[in-house]
Amino acid sequence: MSRIEKVMGIILAGGLGERLRPLTGERAKPGVPFGGNYRIIDFVMNNFINSGIKNIKVLTQTRSQSVKQHIERLYPSSPLYGHFIDTVPAQQKSGQKWYEGTADAVYQNLDLFQVSGFETAAIFAGDHVFTMDIRQMLNFHSSKKANFTICAIPFPVEKAASQLGVIEVDENYRVIGFEEKPKIPKEIPGMSGMCFASMGNYLGNIKIISDILVEDSKNEKSGHDFGKNVIPLMIKKGLNIFAYNFNKNKIVGQNNNYWRDVGTIKAYWEANMDLKEIKPEINLFNTKNWPIRTFPDSLPPFKCGLNPQLNNNLIGSGCIINGCKIFESVLSQSILVEKRSKIIDSIIFSGVKIGEDVEIYKTIIDKDVVIPSGVKLNPSIYLDDNSPIKIIDGILIIPKGCNLESIGY
Repeated sequence: MSRIEKVMGIILAGGLGERLRPLTGERAKPGVPFGGNYRIIDFVMNNFINSGIKNIKVLTQTRSQSVKQHIERLYPSSPLYGHFIDTVPAQQKSGQKWYEGTADAVYQNLDLFQVSGFETAAIFAGDHVFTMDIRQMLNFHSSKKANFTICAIPFPVEKAASQLGVIEVDENYRVIGFEEKPKIPKEIPGMSGMCFASMGNYLGNIKIISDILVEDSKNEKSGHDFGKNVIPLMIKKGLNIFAYNFNKNKIVGQNNNYWRDVGTIKAYWEANMDLKEIKPEINLFNTKNWPIRTFPDSLPPFKCGLNPQLNNNLIGSGCIINGCKIFESVLSQSILVEKRSKIIDSIIFSGVKIGEDVEIYKTIIDKDVVIPSGVKLNPSIYLDDNSPIKIIDGILIIPKGCNLESIGY
């Protein structure tokens, strides 16, 4: 077996994503649609598969049905080819409690990767948008003879302060400290003004991780979180922990490294907007070198009729665009846009029907919404507190299945 074949993949996909409400009202954060065709979890799944990790466990918890269906339909296990991909719901294995933190989620499922043939666990977040060849991180991990390696991204100190988990390293990138959202982050040696922000992605020796997680589980004062509790415990014990510089990771056909934590409405909107740039930082069209697979559809190509004006958009299959203007936007599949309507700087999920003479600016519209003719949607509009429509981070959000006509629009 190659080194990568001895890696067990663990994806943490149980996040509620409270800061992404109302998009997470009926689905977990990893299951939120993204970039027209995808769901957020597709990115980590394809990173694992493209890197050669053949055994993957997706740990889910609340609002998990959409994630479970997506994984099982798109990434089925194939014993013939040695691919084993399973969704694993929270099962209260260690008592009458659900997962209490990222570390507890892995602790409650230790039996899944304590099997012969596996030496290393790749424990990655299921709710980030990024591309990464995990084999390169594994080579670094092995060359350092590390017990545990944290994937980290160089970040300006002033932007990371009070915002991100920050790793303190020595000149050899050995981890000597970890702080959650420090006011004054420690700089990377030799990189003035920059610090290492944890990406929440880890490689670790399975035996050592198991022992540490068992010890952490017995600490009633612990929050059972990797960043806040487990990593500081490993540092205290003097384990061989290193930070892997994500910017060193290279993928053929992609000029820049790309990672976004899309945990807020603003970050989610910005990451979608990144995709429709002329030269986007993340290349969805790098299908030969690093394909981003998602659930295939049998829809026809999108149809333009009656002299539409389109500029700098992503538009999914099955859409019908009739004599309207669409600028700087991301549209999923099977969307109908009638004549004289205008869409700018917006994200529209599948199954949405938009009438005539509609104006939409800086809006996220969830699945199966009906927009009657003549409606104007803009974050500057007045909303009462009881409206199902929300304005968050200066972005208007229409929840799933909302019929604006039925609520007075």
